[in-house]
Amino acid sequence: MMTIEIANDNNQNTGNDLAEKPFSNTQLNNIALNNAIEENTSNTEFDSPAPDNIAPNNVTQENTSNTEFDSPAPDNIAPNNVTQENTSNTKFDSLAPDNIALNNVIEQNTSNTEFDSLAPDNIALNNAIEENTSNTQSNNPVSKKNNKNNNNKNNPQQLRRLVMVTGDKGGVGKSTFARGLAQIYIDNAVKFVGLDADNSNPHLIRFYEKAANIQRLDISNSDKLDEFVDNLKELVYPKSKESGKNQEEKSLILLETPSQFLPTLKILISEMGFLDVVNNKCKMRVTIVIVISTIIDCINQLLELYSFCGDRVDYVIVKNLFYGETEQFTFYDSSKEIKGIEQQVKATRHDFTSITMPKLAKKSYDYLDVKNLTFRQGLEQDEYPSVFGRVLSWLNNFKGQIKPKKDLFGIEKILSE
Repeated sequence: MMTIEIANDNNQNTGNDLAEKPFSNTQLNNIALNNAIEENTSNTEFDSPAPDNIAPNNVTQENTSNTEFDSPAPDNIAPNNVTQENTSNTKFDSLAPDNIALNNVIEQNTSNTEFDSLAPDNIALNNAIEENTSNTQSNNPVSKKNNKNNNNKNNPQQLRRLVMVTGDKGGVGKSTFARGLAQIYIDNAVKFVGLDADNSNPHLIRFYEKAANIQRLDISNSDKLDEFVDNLKELVYPKSKESGKNQEEKSLILLETPSQFLPTLKILISEMGFLDVVNNKCKMRVTIVIVISTIIDCINQLLELYSFCGDRVDYVIVKNLFYGETEQFTFYDSSKEIKGIEQQVKATRHDFTSITMPKLAKKSYDYLDVKNLTFRQGLEQDEYPSVFGRVLSWLNNFKGQIKPKKDLFGIEKILSE
């Protein structure tokens, strides 16, 4: 277990936390595409240039459905039986070649097969993928760029996440969001490790230490930062025990940062290559959650954060409705700089999105705070029916915001789906 403690937070607990208050492709010639994919292939993509002098025989035969040809039709082609027996949703999205012979490219129960690129000249891929191959993709850089929307089964590392909850302005609601996300993980049987770096007001430790695997994090000086980076890899890929039995790898880490964390994060990223460590050594993606209020300081801090994180992470901006209704976040909504950042990030394989965090009535929030109760325990108590109703509504609304973007939080499935 990492012993983790933070110094010099300068966290001011204002409001109710919703107020944080106490709480090659080399061109190959003279090759022929025969039986490239046979028997139960699915989601196969070829992202390279299309060949000349090829002849697709047997284009569609017997029970094909939803087959699309989205490119100019070639000359001298005999489309006979390219897909046989129950093919569906097959697309050819590239320029079709002249005099082509694709013999039995896809046979027997292929589905959702796409050819999105130009293929090489006279190529012979014989039996390239046989018997139940799936999700095959080329190494073409264009293919990789266009893969951002693939589902998690195609890209299992999409679900390997370091989720950092930040909010550099004290009392903005960072800890409340971290607690709510921890509750969503627990309710949906998502295994995670919580790291609480907010030493002045450690909400994850205080509320969820007994309900989940929550550890203290100390990053108060440069030596502690090095220790954190080294321990992070050990946490994700634990060494074998003396007994020889491997410990379980961790694929999801929830990190609650302290207030005034931007300078420390900048050091981690610019001087220690933190994002490269997480991406390459831990094989995880990074989601940075930024909780904001309606004041302009939150926007300035977001712009500063982007200045050293760039488009290497996924961003989730959380509008805390404790500070006002959605339409009152005018500084954020009208910021041309924010709109520019959003476009730049989305042009890469990363996401930039905003959600809201519902307001929890003060009486219910204070009740949980004084009793040190998790949100789930707030539902289980019988003392105040009003607290039950308020917390139930808050959790349902909170889950409704998380659900559409669950991948960004390392969640594969919401159990109520």
